[in-house]
Amino acid sequence: MAGEPIITFEGNIGGDAELRLTPNGISVTSFNIANTPRLLDKKTNEWTDGATNWFRCFVWGKNATGAANELRKGMKVLVTGRFNVNIYTDKEGIERKQLEINVDNYGIVPRNVSEPVIPQGNRPIEDPIDDPWA
Repeated sequence: MAGEPIITFEGNIGGDAELRLTPNGISVTSFNIANTPRLLDKKTNEWTDGATNWFRCFVWGKNATGAANELRKGMKVLVTGRFNVNIYTDKEGIERKQLEINVDNYGIVPRNVSEPVIPQGNRPIEDPIDDPWA
């Protein structure tokens, strides 16, 4: 749909991704992402957590299976997609709003790494005497 706002954000997955098929046979994976902004309190000059925003994310079609296999609870992800607000009435008759993202791209954000990663082909040589190229 043209004119939908595009959003890019980072957050943590709140539960394992769920893969299902629509009645038309289209694959869709859904998952929730929590995003908690950090806010600077100018009075105390300290950072605090803002209100957590939850987004319901959907990955459609050929990318749905890969997302279902890769995405797990607690992972940090970066998501880009088309933003929508779904307004519905719950079982108690209360009107609710759900923030939804139809995901175009996602990536898993690596956690802090304690050791530097050295590419396999560029390993330091322990003993230069054994190196035939030295």
